[in-house]
Amino acid sequence: MSSFIKFWSIRPPGNYFILIPLGYTLFLQTLTGFPKPDSLKNLDANELFIRFSEELFDYPFWLQDLSHLPLFFILAWLWSWQLGPIKCATAILTNKASLFSVFYAIANEMAQAFIPDRFPSSGDLIMNLLGVTLGLYLHSMQFRKITLKNSQTLKI
Repeated sequence: MSSFIKFWSIRPPGNYFILIPLGYTLFLQTLTGFPKPDSLKNLDANELFIRFSEELFDYPFWLQDLSHLPLFFILAWLWSWQLGPIKCATAILTNKASLFSVFYAIANEMAQAFIPDRFPSSGDLIMNLLGVTLGLYLHSMQFRKITLKNSQTLKI
């Protein structure tokens, strides 16, 4: 289990690993930017898209809001894994992963203003930003823990 956590905490060599956070970001945009079923029916969309939308919106509203936290936690973790963790509290404004994650969390919510029958929600935005904050913080802590452990092992 520790090699699994180590892999997802320290970026492995090779540029092709950027496909993982990019793919997840695309998945997240598709998931959070999907129109409601009635809008798709009015557009005479394919039945597959209508069924997907019905499944997507077929759970309680409070659970939809709550789902933003783990979704954006994973987003921030993956981008921290790829672009590097926050090394200190003052570096949060210059860290590429934190800038991208926060910007995307806000832009993702604002984009819903342009999707039929959807609207930006302050509750969703708070959950997005909370998920990003937790993802950035916990990745940073895990990264420090692993690198500290590795440096102590090297000294012995």
